[in-house]
Amino acid sequence: MEVFNKLTVEGGFGPKEAVPMDTKSLRKGALLAAGLLAISVSPVLASAAAIPQDAGQTQVAPADQGKRARPDLNLTDDQKAQMKKIHEDAKSQIAAVNNDTSLSADQKQAKIRSIRMSSHKQMEALLTPEQRQTQKEWRKAHRGQNQEQQPPAAS
Repeated sequence: MEVFNKLTVEGGFGPKEAVPMDTKSLRKGALLAAGLLAISVSPVLASAAAIPQDAGQTQVAPADQGKRARPDLNLTDDQKAQMKKIHEDAKSQIAAVNNDTSLSADQKQAKIRSIRMSSHKQMEALLTPEQRQTQKEWRKAHRGQNQEQQPPAAS
């Protein structure tokens, strides 16, 4: 079926005769181009899939990202259980403070700081003198590391 019957089109170089569009050859050309593209891209995708994800980089567990390594205090199972309970209690108290709409932001911040200090003291009380000394030495060696990693605050 011919769409155009001898139409003339004005162009930059004078009148031209319109050429009827052959949709079959247009579809064939598009399919050929898509096929060639698929064939040329498939080796690249296959080689990318063969490269291990950790090539050239070390992966850190999500729980360890952004945290400094803690000292090995050789905690007993009882100490670990008690510290876990203290941590969970503090976490629930902090969640309650954050959900308290009657407190201002400053009040929330002060209460959260107080909860953290209290839980820290409770956890430290569980440590033996040797464990406390190990922790103290680790803190002294790593003091200031947080400030070095963070960009200076804009003033």
